[in-house]
Amino acid sequence: MSLSLTRLLQFAGVAAVGVLWTTVVVGMWRTGLGVTDDRAISYLGTEPRAMVLFRGGLIVATALLIGFAWVVERRLERPTGFFVVFLIGMVGQAVVATVSIGGEGASHTVHTAGGIVLGLSLPLLMWRFAAAQSPGPWRRQSYGLTWLEVAGVVAGVALSRARRAVIAEAVPAVVFHLWIIVVTVRWRAWRPAQVDLSPSDPAGTSSTAVASIPSESGRDCR
Repeated sequence: MSLSLTRLLQFAGVAAVGVLWTTVVVGMWRTGLGVTDDRAISYLGTEPRAMVLFRGGLIVATALLIGFAWVVERRLERPTGFFVVFLIGMVGQAVVATVSIGGEGASHTVHTAGGIVLGLSLPLLMWRFAAAQSPGPWRRQSYGLTWLEVAGVVAGVALSRARRAVIAEAVPAVVFHLWIIVVTVRWRAWRPAQVDLSPSDPAGTSSTAVASIPSESGRDCR
């Protein structure tokens, strides 16, 4: 992968966020779907006035997010499971984009399963990213965003039970998209850990780990 392409893909996540929210907001406006509606955002894929926009936006965003995840994985420099979890989530998103929630037969079940896979993958991939960071403020912030995503998923489930489907889907998505923006903006600030992290020390605060980090990483994690 060329350097120029790598640099472009660093911003692919932010581009995906822009594509997703633009297509969803325009689709909601064209169909009259409100933020307090009891129908899921996915019903935009069944409306003639928004179907192509919604599905196309999801597919384009999925491709952009995979490119973003790839360059993040390359920078992590060691196996973390991050990219695998990210890909599983993107498979779920692709299912949401291509299988109609209002289709015949098992399409509703398949669509819903894809959404569940996507939702569960978000805190998991953020956790794997945080676990791969060097000990310091940035790693603690990464874990903080992970827990915020967990809270978003829990809130989404509660809102879904209260029949606020649009907000239920939006809350965890907003946190994930915030994480993408933060990782992109602070691209030069974060540095992957150069040591194996102990499962018993998730915050990476052990003296062994700290001693193994090059001194310059402290400046990069401001």
